[in-house]
This record gives sequence, structure tokens and C-alpha cells, in this order.
Amino acid sequence: GAALTELMRSKSPEGVGSNVNFEGDSITSAFTRVSRHGWTVAVGVPKPAIGIGSLEGITLYAWGLAASLLACIGLASLLSNRIARSFASLERGAAALGAGKEVDLPSSRIREVQLMSEALAAAARQHAAYEQERSKLLASLEQALGASRDASLVKDEFLAVLGHELRNPLSPIVASLDLMDLRNDAGSARERSIMRRQVNHLKRLVDDLLDVSRITSGKMQLELRPLNLAEVVRHAASGRPGTPVRVSAPAALWVQGDESRLAQVLNNLLSNAERFGDGATRVTLAADAGMARLEVRDDGIGMAPELLARVFEPFYQAPQQVARITGGLGLGLAIVRKIVELHGGRVAAHSDGPGTGSSFVVELPLSNAQATPPAPQASEPAAARRVLVVDDNVDAAATTALVLEQFGHEVRVAHSAAAALEAVKHYRPAVAILDIGLPDMDGYALAAAIRNMQTGGAAPRLVALTGYGQKSDVGRALAAGFDLHLTKPASLADLQQAVAMPAEAIG
Repeated sequence: GAALTELMRSKSPEGVGSNVNFEGDSITSAFTRVSRHGWTVAVGVPKPAIGIGSLEGITLYAWGLAASLLACIGLASLLSNRIARSFASLERGAAALGAGKEVDLPSSRIREVQLMSEALAAAARQHAAYEQERSKLLASLEQALGASRDASLVKDEFLAVLGHELRNPLSPIVASLDLMDLRNDAGSARERSIMRRQVNHLKRLVDDLLDVSRITSGKMQLELRPLNLAEVVRHAASGRPGTPVRVSAPAALWVQGDESRLAQVLNNLLSNAERFGDGATRVTLAADAGMARLEVRDDGIGMAPELLARVFEPFYQAPQQVARITGGLGLGLAIVRKIVELHGGRVAAHSDGPGTGSSFVVELPLSNAQATPPAPQASEPAAARRVLVVDDNVDAAATTALVLEQFGHEVRVAHSAAAALEAVKHYRPAVAILDIGLPDMDGYALAAAIRNMQTGGAAPRLVALTGYGQKSDVGRALAAGFDLHLTKPASLADLQQAVAMPAEAIG
């Protein structure tokens, strides 16, 4: 009581302290003053009661805290599982998008996840649109490639037929000229020279068309061997009619080359110089820094600088006032460039301008290898042979027969496969010269039929003489059983070699 009295006597408006009640128990007392009424209110609580209450409060607080923690853990686990499932769904959607598959994402209550889902869905739709467009483009490309392949096949077939149809009429013309040359008719020498130049020009046009077809389809192939380029140059220059050609070349300059193709390069360059030149053409061949340098120069109309880069384009024509005078298809120089490039070389055109002339420079890699000269062989006069000529072109068959008869051969003519088979059975020729484009049976089938015939003697030597002159045609002829393939119009030397054969091969 005294302790409480002392606390209450203090000036403090309120206070707490320890005290002892009337029963002698230790209590904790607290008081406050109500100044308005002049009262003082005091409360005392035994200390053991306070301890028990505090312990119960702490216990309850601990249980409440534990329950709260468990609830938070459960809620966190629930939220984490929901977030994990959402992100797993996003991961599956991203993988499906990367694989180009359809993306199906469920909606999510998590704002960020939902935004990512919507972004993936938009990307999937855009990807699907791109794929659809790509499929359309691929289908269109495949269709275009198919059409291109079909067009290429049609073009190749057309050019092959064109070559055949143009060469067929050339064959009797060339054979007739050969006959006149053999008869040495001096009165028609000038006319024969004109006709032969024009025939050769037509033949070059046909060959150029077929060569361009080979170039564009990548089918032009070379047969490389050690070659004396100086000999090729001199031979090409010596065979030019009309305009003189001045050659400056060493005795020998070796390259790895295809003789017929390099001769074609020379002839095309010389023809170009003759068409556009004025006076003599100069050809210079020399070695320069490991390269064979060939220059063909003329003193003609020359070229403007802007034309120098275009002269090697296929079908490029000179300005019209010149083109009408010179003619041509504009293929010769394009063929020159391709042949030179296939040899590992380069070609360029040079001119100082109109009226200053032009020069074309070809450079080819030099070679250390030299060709071994062939061993000399004793020549024997060709014996007379029995020859069967089969061609549905009456003029071609007749002129070929006349040329062969001029060389002393006995010749019979047939204009169909059926007549040819009868002739082989009864006439028994040593050599059969067959056209391929026969009306009743093509030459390949006819060759096979002749090979299968039992005539009681040696089978005739089979020679294909046809307007089909591509490399594939040669291979097909040899595979069909022909011994030799000649392209119309054949030269006298080719016909003589085709008919001449060892005596033991005669039936």
C-alpha cells in the first residue's frame, strides 16, 4: 500500500511500478490521474498472473506466426507452380514456333505471361503467313524451273532439227561442188569459189547456233592435248579466201588445247576482221609472261569505247548501218570468248575509236609438253569398194554416189530403210553410208537391223552421214552399232576415209 501511495504522491500524471498488496503478494501497479474530476485510478495485477498471460500471448503469437508462415509457403508454392506452368507453356510455344508448328497457348492471369503469350501467338501467325508465302514462292519457282527445263529441251530439240534440216540441203550442194572440182572444170572456177564461200558461210551460221546452244546449256567440252598454236595460226590464215592475212609467229609455241576449237577461234576472229576491216589483216603470235599472246588486228571501222565491252555478248550486232552491210548473227565473238575461257585464257577487244581499226587479243597458258609426232605409215591406194548409200534426200544420195564413183567405187543407192535391207541382203556392200532421218525407220534402228542380219559374209562397215552433228548424236550413233559418224556436209577427205578400210574387212 505504501509503495502505491508514494507513486500516487508523485507529480506524474500516470505511472507503473512494483508493489505489494494487502495480502503480501507482489503486484505490478499502474495509475492515471483524471484531473478534470480530481480522481486517481490505480490498478494492480499480481505478477504471476502477468507471467502466465505473457506466456500464453507469446505462445499464441508463435502459433499465429507459424500458421502465417505455412499459409505464405502454401500460397507461394501455389503461385510458383502457376508461374512455372505458364512459363513451361511459353517454352513449349517457343519450341513449336521454332519448329514451324502450330502454336496453341492457354490464357494466363499473370499479366506479364499473358503479354508474352500474345507476342508468341502473333509471331506464330506471322511465321505461318511467311511459310505460306514461301510455299507459294517455292511452288512458283518449281513451276518456272520446270517450264525452263521444258523450254530448254524444246530449244535443244529445235536446234538439233534446225541443224539437220539446214545441213541436208547443204550436203548435195557441197558434193556437187566437189564433183566440179574433181572434174577440174576451169570455166566455172570463179562461180565455184563464190558458191563454196557462201556454203561455208551458211555452215558456219548453223555451227554457231548449235555452239551457242552448247554454251548456254554447259555442254561444250574440249579434248585437250599438247598443240603447236603457231601451226594452227598458219593453217587458219593460209585457208582464207579474199583478204590477205599477214602472220608473224615463231616456228612453235605450245599450249594445251583443242585443235578444232582453237581453229574455230582463229577463223571467227579472221572472219570478223574481214567483215569490218579495210585491207590486210595482221596476226601476231608471241610468248609473253608465261602466256601465248595472239593478236588479230584490222584497219577497219573501229569501235566506240562503249561498244568494247559488248562485242562478246551473244547476238550482239554492230550499229545498223554496219550490220546491214556485214550481216551475221552476232555469235562468233561470244563463241570465241567461251572457248578461250574453257582453255583457261582470256580475250579482250581494243580500239582507239571509230575509223581507227580494231584488235582482238587472246591469251592462253603456255605448256611445256609437246606432242609426239605420229609414226609414218605406208600409204596404200584405196581399193574399189561396194558402197550402199541410204538417204531419203534424192539429191544428197545421188551426189554422194557420184563423188564415190569418181574414186572408183561401185555404188548403189536406196531411199528407205526397207530398200536398204533388201540391198544389204542381195548386194552385200562392204560399206553402208546411212542417213539417220529416214521415213520408215530411223538410221539407228536400221543399223541394228543390219547388224542382226545373217548374210553369209562379213557385216558391212556402217557410216552415219547425217545432219545431226551434236556430241550426243555421235555417241548415240556409235552405241547403235555405227563404226563412224560424219556430219553433213562431209568433205571429200572424210568420205574417202570412211570408205577406205583394210582389205581383210571386205566381205
